[in-house]
Amino acid sequence: MCGICGVIGQRENQAKTLVNAMLQSLVPRGPDGEGVFYAPGIALGSRRLSIIDIEHGEQPLYNEDRSLVLIANAEIYNYVEIRRALESQGHRFRTGSDCEVILHLYEEYGVDCIPRLRGMFAFALFDSRRGVVLLARDRLGEKPLYIYQDESALYFASELKALIRSGSVLLQIDYNALHEYFHYQYVPEPETIIKKVRNLPAGHALLAHIGDRSLTEWTYWSLEDVETVDANPAEVLATELCKIGQIIVRADTDIGVALSGGLDSTAVSALAAANTRSVTAFSIGYEGRPTVDERRFAERVAKTLGLEHHQAELTSDSIVADFDNMVTALDQPIADMASFGYYAIAKLARSHGIKVLLHGHGGDEFFWGYKWVRRALASLRNRDPSTIGRHDLYAYSEIVNMARRLLPGLYTPEFARWQLPYQERGSSQRKLGIRVTRLLADTYLRTNGVAQTERLSMSMGVEVRLPLLDYRFVELVIGLRVLRDDDDLFPKTWLRQATSSLVPDFVSKRNKRPFSTPIQRWHQHLFTAYHERVINGWLVSSGVVTRNGAARLASGACGVGNGTSLSLKALVFETWLHSLSR
Repeated sequence: MCGICGVIGQRENQAKTLVNAMLQSLVPRGPDGEGVFYAPGIALGSRRLSIIDIEHGEQPLYNEDRSLVLIANAEIYNYVEIRRALESQGHRFRTGSDCEVILHLYEEYGVDCIPRLRGMFAFALFDSRRGVVLLARDRLGEKPLYIYQDESALYFASELKALIRSGSVLLQIDYNALHEYFHYQYVPEPETIIKKVRNLPAGHALLAHIGDRSLTEWTYWSLEDVETVDANPAEVLATELCKIGQIIVRADTDIGVALSGGLDSTAVSALAAANTRSVTAFSIGYEGRPTVDERRFAERVAKTLGLEHHQAELTSDSIVADFDNMVTALDQPIADMASFGYYAIAKLARSHGIKVLLHGHGGDEFFWGYKWVRRALASLRNRDPSTIGRHDLYAYSEIVNMARRLLPGLYTPEFARWQLPYQERGSSQRKLGIRVTRLLADTYLRTNGVAQTERLSMSMGVEVRLPLLDYRFVELVIGLRVLRDDDDLFPKTWLRQATSSLVPDFVSKRNKRPFSTPIQRWHQHLFTAYHERVINGWLVSSGVVTRNGAARLASGACGVGNGTSLSLKALVFETWLHSLSR
């Protein structure tokens, strides 16, 4: 696991300079080592966070004759099985790294090696004989891979700020993306907040030809195109979870879990506890232990599962003190109050020597855990799924509706004319429930939940693993949904049934509690400390919001009440933009 970067097509001396600059920005993601590779027309760089084969897994990695070169930000969960098969075919391995299997798979199958990987990954593989570079990103988009192309070269990196700080990408805000950010609290992938920079879409691969600098990009996996599954949901999902539990804890370091005490985090904690000797749980609470503090549930779960348990308490002072570093670590502006908790969890885990942390993302998104999504689904019953886009899904989102209502009074007349772009990707022949699930996975799950957890944890040198986003598990859920509906059942019915042998009754039988934080108090302290950033910030000087609009935003009270206010979106954006000039 690490941070990667590269330049394809640039002059060698210039490419070296750019890669070195990007590597300096990626040090927090990979504090354990650095590696580079240079050849005519290509420069690759890697910063390593050592998880598997700590002593010998340095990157770049090479095949037997060194004709293939690999840098990878990856955790390949099925590497043991792949390696065993490849060794039986005569392949010789130099290290015990999980990522080395990618090289030998490529030798056997070419670009068709990608679908054989089970895990999270973003990698670049240079084939010197063919003069091509293969870039690929995992199916659910757990690992980022930012791409920028100009007339001279293709640039890529694990972080947006690495591209910007290299000097290869100008810091120019994309106004379409900014408009979407003010609605959604993030910029939906694959677009980014910076002009002409994008993420390689999840489930996609790209082949770059060094000679003529041509690019070929394709989709190798789509959530809507999985095979139909005709089986008992509880039984097949439970069986697959057991398999996931066995492979997702593979590491040469200790394992930690983020534990809230809810169904998802408890299931993940139980999976880890059943498959490895020592698991440490980490929880976050709030000063004064208000009713939204869930530590009492986490404490009971940890005791029941026999887990070592550590806690941290977020205070208003700590929120203010950590704000700048947290926003910088996010890499793109994401205005979600949950970020404070994810950041604190990662910091707490690292302080106890934990480098691998399991989270429960995916349970709500794939098993109808959100009320607003179920309301949207009910309203779309008579619609053709092929006509439904993310605007339809978010029609019942309080955050988006609040933005639609209040933004016209804050924008300048010039900016008020901007409209949300209508861009959807993927097939549409499947059922309504499947299409809605894909839209949710492509937006809120990937660009909000997964992105902030991955970025904030990696900034602490902590790798996040998400068992409920294992692609085979996801394929089962969607495949089952082809033949039967589960959205009319009690929320998370299939997941509750599948984890009944893992999760204590006092968790599985408790109704879902919406995530919440001490919003009002945190807003007050944040805007007392940082309101000037909004009053005199880029949004005003660039003509996005009016002077009066900025004053309203800077009060900290514009749209407060649902967890993400317009005020917070403005403050996060201004803080993020300022961080790039530090």
